[in-house]
This record gives sequence, structure tokens and C-alpha cells, in this order.
Amino acid sequence: MPPRSVPPFRVALLAVSLLVPLPARSDESAPHFAADRPVDMKHIRLDMRIDLKAKSAQSRATLDMAALRDVRHIALDAVDFKVQSVRIQQQGGEAIPCDFDHDGEKLVLNLPEPLPAGAELTALIDYAVTDPDAGLHFFAPSDDEPDAPYVVWSQGQAITNRYWVPCFDHPNEMQTTEIIATADAPNIVISNGRLVSKKPNPDGTTTYHWSQEQPHVVYLMTLVVGQFVSQTEHWRGRPVTYHVPEVHKDKIKNSFASTTRMMEFFSRKIGVEYPWDKYDQVCCYNFGGGMENTSATTLTEGTLHDDRAHLDQDSEGLVAHELAHQWWGDLVTCREWAHIWLNEGFATYFEALWAEHSQGPDEFAVNLHRKARGAIEGGRDKPIVWQNYTDPDQQFDGRAYPKGAWVLHMIRRRLGDDLFWKVINTYCTRHRHQNVETIDLRRAIEDVTGRSFGRFFHDWTERPGAPEVTVEYKWQPDDMLAALDVRQTQKEDAFAFPLTFEFRFESDDLPHVFTADITDKREKFYVSLKRRPSMVRVDPNQAVLMTLREKKSRDLWIAQLEADPNPVRRIQAAEHFGESPDAGHTDLLAKRLAMEPFWAVQEAIAAALGASDSPAARDALLKGLTLENPRARRKVVETLGGFRDEPEVEKALFALVRKGDPSYRVEAEAIRAWADVCAGNPTDELTKLLSRDSDQEIIRSAVLESLGAHGGKAVLDTLLDWMKPGRPIACRAAAVTAAASLLESGELGDTARERTTDAIAACLRKTTRRLQGAALRALEQLGPDAKDALPEIDRLARTGQLRTRAAARRAAETIRSASPAARQPDEIAKRLSKLERENESLRERIEELEAKGKAAAGTAAAQ
Repeated sequence: MPPRSVPPFRVALLAVSLLVPLPARSDESAPHFAADRPVDMKHIRLDMRIDLKAKSAQSRATLDMAALRDVRHIALDAVDFKVQSVRIQQQGGEAIPCDFDHDGEKLVLNLPEPLPAGAELTALIDYAVTDPDAGLHFFAPSDDEPDAPYVVWSQGQAITNRYWVPCFDHPNEMQTTEIIATADAPNIVISNGRLVSKKPNPDGTTTYHWSQEQPHVVYLMTLVVGQFVSQTEHWRGRPVTYHVPEVHKDKIKNSFASTTRMMEFFSRKIGVEYPWDKYDQVCCYNFGGGMENTSATTLTEGTLHDDRAHLDQDSEGLVAHELAHQWWGDLVTCREWAHIWLNEGFATYFEALWAEHSQGPDEFAVNLHRKARGAIEGGRDKPIVWQNYTDPDQQFDGRAYPKGAWVLHMIRRRLGDDLFWKVINTYCTRHRHQNVETIDLRRAIEDVTGRSFGRFFHDWTERPGAPEVTVEYKWQPDDMLAALDVRQTQKEDAFAFPLTFEFRFESDDLPHVFTADITDKREKFYVSLKRRPSMVRVDPNQAVLMTLREKKSRDLWIAQLEADPNPVRRIQAAEHFGESPDAGHTDLLAKRLAMEPFWAVQEAIAAALGASDSPAARDALLKGLTLENPRARRKVVETLGGFRDEPEVEKALFALVRKGDPSYRVEAEAIRAWADVCAGNPTDELTKLLSRDSDQEIIRSAVLESLGAHGGKAVLDTLLDWMKPGRPIACRAAAVTAAASLLESGELGDTARERTTDAIAACLRKTTRRLQGAALRALEQLGPDAKDALPEIDRLARTGQLRTRAAARRAAETIRSASPAARQPDEIAKRLSKLERENESLRERIEELEAKGKAAAGTAAAQ
């Protein structure tokens, strides 16, 4: 056997590394791969007693598993459990006690004898959790949140269900699950799968038995307990139920009316019927966004809105996204977090597909256009498939969501709809109830179409960035040629993609379409045409994710603004004219604002007019206050807020503030814009506006933010009062944002600054995600002045909800990097460098000893 002297050296090296941490070289780790699975988890059953007032759950977990190889120890993820007992049972025998170790992170079952490959085992674990840091979130009335309800909900993604479920908390392990939960009436219990029974008990509790009889991954297990109003309809015989707090019951139709139509549309397009026993959607206090738990989605209360808010707000995108996950993420699940785009990218694209189906091609085009911005920015530095993450949360960004959606869209455009949907069906049916990696999607494409997609997946999933393309068009009349100079200007290597050009003519001639395969950094093409085109359209169907710049004559830009059938290309033309706001461009945009039929293009034209401070731009925007679509009208109002020292603008905006608007958001924007252009001090009028009610406090929030921007130190007490517990959460968040603006203004003295900073930091306590987010942004702005809040920020970085964790990490990094303590003196840096060299020398000694040990072991074996 090898010498026993090697391990101590390894331990000594580790000790040096832990005691004297070396400067971080990178935010990356070693590559991640799918987790090891010594056993196959077959079934998880939880028998639970939920106590909302005590914020606790007493549970027995019954885990059925089978060994995939001989095992002596079974390690389960189980964070901060109070483990009371562990017993094991084999093949119908008696349950016997099992020795175990629990370090707060892992629960290790030390089996009395090895479990051979193929043998089955049941583990029975009695344990309790009390107000866990993550995974299972309890809420109750408190001094900080006096209006909070008694409720608990789970959030398992990415790896936080381990805080209440003993499990293998990795996406490559699937099992059936069962939850039998007892809670005080009139609370209801919502979980995955089929409701087997609901039984009232003599002690005033009710026991709900939920059974998820098809396998899924642990992070999709869900538990919600609280008081809700429920409405149920049916789709193809399955119950579809909406659970909301009673105060919001009249808003159900505005948020969920399209659910069953979405189920029908997705089932038909995918060619796989909605796969689960039922579909629940439950809106929970302080939940952020949505979570696609199998058959039981949890959603934010913020998606619920009244009829007036419904004028320019809907829940269609969120509802469609989470429903699409029931196929993409739940039925077919990524094998490892590096491939999370197979969940999130699919769901994000299916949002857009629903918009295309329900609202038409213009809404689809704009939806994709807006996703492209996040896709390009989010995917700038890392590839979609990135295995070197340090935390799974790092994967949930623009690469997984909008860039993943765009990858699917580009596949669709390359294949055409018929082949695309055949691929989608093949991929889904081939891998249902299985784990997948990106190669599985590529294989489905290649198997169905016979086309090689190796280069495509290399460009779009294995490398960062997206092409930056400049297209210069010139007409050569002598030769009747359209000259096209295509350049990829990014620093990185060229991407390969087909790029389509469409030439339109003033006559009734059919458009001439030319598609070029772009493979180099610069390519030139000459297209023979019968006459000079009146419109030149580059990538007319949005088939390529790219940053596009076009160089062409003014008349072609005008034609694009006025007549291009794709609203995104009209938006691009408006942005082009806004970049060089001369008198001719302003007149053109002013005329077009009055004629343009589509709201998103109206928005772009209004923004472009804002780049000009001319009377013509001002007058066009003032006329735009009568635009019918509230989203376009809001952009007009926002843009007018940039016209200072313009009495006509101030008068018009103040009239709108006084009169109000059918849209909450237009009215709120008018308050902000008027405060921005007000020649005097707007504080008194703004203070009066604090009496205006609105859904989700949209209007009062705008007033508070405007007070912070324009009220000066005289409004500090008002802002601090609106930050206090008992005020509506949206108003508290707005007051935090306003207070941060006031701090940045420099008007507050030291005592007032400290008082304000402490009040903002207090909003990090166990409050709502929205309030915590506002406080984190504010403290990040304050930089080193917020250093006393770092312990609480660090806690949120470990235990908050997904987006809260990310925001807390950013805030902590900003505060620390701006702090003098973070800037190491030269002598400390030198000491660390010396220690690093000594560590390297020690590592070389260990490697030498290991080599000798292996040689000795080889000699002994030969003897």
C-alpha cells in the first residue's frame, strides 16, 4: 500500500490555504458535471405537521431507494435539520435504527452492512425545521411586517429544497413524491400532483394528501400553506385552479383568463398533451416572479391587478412562461445547471410564441426585439453552456432566458415552422421524464432534418457574445447592381449565419430576396436587380441575434420608417433619425408620430423626438399626449419630462397631473415628469398627491420618488415616515429609493445621513423581497457609507430568494470594493505573494511524495 505519510502533507497545505486566503484570481470554479448517484431515489414521502405561528414543520421522510453500486454510506442533502431519528428497512423487514452523522449540511446514513448494487432500501427520517434560512419561507405578522399573513411557501430552485426535504438535491435525480401535510383550518395545503384526500381532524386541523405519481426532480417539489380563495375550471377533464388571497379575488380574471387556452395551444404545437394531473397557480405574499413547480406554479401577488391597471398591464407573459415550464423543465429537465437554458430558454421563447398566437406577428416581433437586448448584453462574457460557475444561481441570467429563447428562434427560422415543430415534438417525446443536455437537442435536430448543426451550437451555446454586424448598401446604376458590404466588427472570430436581404420596389413587382451565408469577418455581395429598390431590408424576419448597423441613403431610411411591414424595422429607423436630430429629421418624426399605428413604434418615435430640444419636437410630443395606447402615451409623457424651461410643457403636464389619466402608469409618469420640469418647488403639490390611491400603489410610489428627487432635506421626515412598518410595501420601497436620491444630493448633514442610512438598512430585515431589493440598490449606491449593513447584506446573499441573493452579492461587492479596507497595502500583497509561492513549493513536494508512494505501491503489488 502507498506510504501513509502523504495525507498529512495534503492537510497541512489545506490549512495554509484556509488560514491565509490568497487573492482570488477568478470568479470561476473547476467545471461542473452531473452529480454522482450512488443510489437511485425512487420515492419521497413527507408526513408533515405545519405550525404557521411557530414557523416550524415536524416531519417524517420516507425515502425509497435502490443502490446503483455497492454502498456503505448514503449522503443526503439536509441543511440545518434537527434530526431526531433515522431508521432503515429492507425488503419488508422490520425498521431498525441506523447510525448517522449530520454536520448541518449533509445527513450521512452509516449502514450496518454494505447495500449491494440493485438492492432496495427504505430510510425513515424524523426531523424538524424551524424558520429555515431558505427553501421553506414562513411569514407572520411582526413589528416589521404587521400586515403579513400567516403563510408558508417553498422555493427549491436551484438547490434550496434541501432546507426542508432530505434528498439528493441535484437536477439529475428524478423520483415520485408524496406530501401528507396537516395544518390548522381554515388554511389550505397546495402541493404537487393529485389530491388524494382532504380530511378534517377533531383538533381543528385538516390533513391534505397530495401524490405526484410521475417522476420529477426535487427542486420542483412544492408546499404552500395559507388562507386563499380558490376558483377552479377544467381543461380536458383536468382541474385548473387559481388560489389568491381574498383581497385579490376580483383580480383573478385579469391575470389567469388565458390559462386554459395556453394549455390547448402548447399541447397542440408541441404535440404532447399537458402531462400532469392538474394545474394550480397560487399567488403568495412576498414571492418573487414565478416558480414552475410540477403541476403547481407559485407566483407573485404582484401579477394580480385591477381593471384600470389592466389597460397597460397583463400577466400573459409570466403565466405563459411558467406554464411552458410544465413541459420544458418539469417533463424534460436539464441534467446539470450548465444546461439550464434548456428549461429557461424554452419557457422564454414560448412566452413569445403565445404572444404571436394571441396578439399577432407585430407583438411577437417587438417581444423578440426586446429580448434581444438582454440576450446580447447577458451573453457578452460567458457562453450559454458554462460549466465553471461557482454557484448555480449564476446561470439564471440573460444567457439562459432571452439568449436561450433566441437560439430556439434562430433554429426555427433556419428550419421553417414545419420542421421546427417536428424537432420539438421529437425532442419532447424522446426525453419525457428524463434529463437532457444541450447535445440532446442538437441530436434531435440532426436526426429529424439530416442537417449538421455542429457549427450552430458552437457559435451560439459554446462561445460568448453575438455578432456585431455593419451592412453598407450602395446602388450602382451603371451596372444595375446592389452592392452589399457586410462586416462583423466584434473583436472575436466570425460567427457563421445566413443573412437575408429583401429589396422592394415602388412598382408592384414582387420583392427580390437574397440570402448569403456569412462566414468571414468581411464579405461583399453584388445583386443584379431590374431597377433601383425603394426599400432595402436587412434580416427582415429577425432571424439572427446581432447588433446591426446599416449604412444607406436617407430615402431608404424614410421608406423604412414609413412603410416597413415589420414594426421592429420601423423602430430601428426611428432610432436612426433620433441619433442625428436635425430639423429635417425632427419634422419627419413629428409627422410620423401622428400617423404611426403601432404603440411600440410610437414609443420609439417619441424617444427619438426627445433627442431634439426644438419647438417642433416639443409640439409633436404635446400633441402625442392624446395617443390612444397608454404605453405610447406614457413614453410621450416621460419624454416631455426632459423639456426643462418650457412653460407650455409644464402647463400641459400639470394639467394632466390635476386631471389624472385612465392609466395609473400614465398618471404616475406625469407626476414624475411634471416634478422634473417644474420651475418652482413642487413639494407642496406633491405632498397633496400622497392622498391618491391606486392599485399596487403605483401613483403614491411616483410621488414619493419625486419628493426624493426634488424636495430636498425638508422632505426627509416624510420619507422616513413612509419607510416605517405598517405602510404599504410598495410605498416603503419607493421611500427607500427616494431617500437614496436625497442622500446622493449631498444636502443632508452627517447626523441626517446616518439616520437615513440606518433606516434603509433596517429594511433588509425579514421583510418582503421588493423592499429588500430597493434597500439593496440604495445601499449599493451609498458604497462605503453602507459598510455597517454588510452582515445583513451577506446574510441575504446566502439565504434570500434567487434575485435577492444576486442583488445582495452585487451590493456587497460594490460596498467592499469602494471601502479603503478593501485596498490592500503593498506589504500585505507582498506577504500574500510570498505565501502563494511557499504553497506552490509545498504542492510540488506533495506531488513528488505521491509519485514515490505510487511507485512503492507498484513495487509491492508486483511482489
